[in-house]
Amino acid sequence: MDDDRDNLARQFAAAGEAAAAVIGEWAQRVAAATTEAVSKLTSDPAIRAAFEASRPSFIRIRRDCECPCANAHPDDMGVCDNDAVMTRPFTSDLDGPVDILLCAPCATAQGLAELSQ
Repeated sequence: MDDDRDNLARQFAAAGEAAAAVIGEWAQRVAAATTEAVSKLTSDPAIRAAFEASRPSFIRIRRDCECPCANAHPDDMGVCDNDAVMTRPFTSDLDGPVDILLCAPCATAQGLAELSQ
């Protein structure tokens, strides 16, 4: 009975090694094919021109956060990353309601400050 178990264990080990070899060869072939495809795509002038023409559409303009941190979320000072991602209405004593630019941490801190009131 022990011989059957040992034989079965050897068969499973051999099958695992064969599967690993096949998967390794497959991964090498996929990597080579991907490298070749990318090389062909990047060497085609029409594709490079299309990529370069679309490039500006992927760039996000960085805007400074305008959060009045000391008043809007005094318990969470120092969270500002100064990279505005949204606008939010803010009531100013001088100008009345205005939209201000907020970074994500300040927007979250403001929301939490308002929830706790």
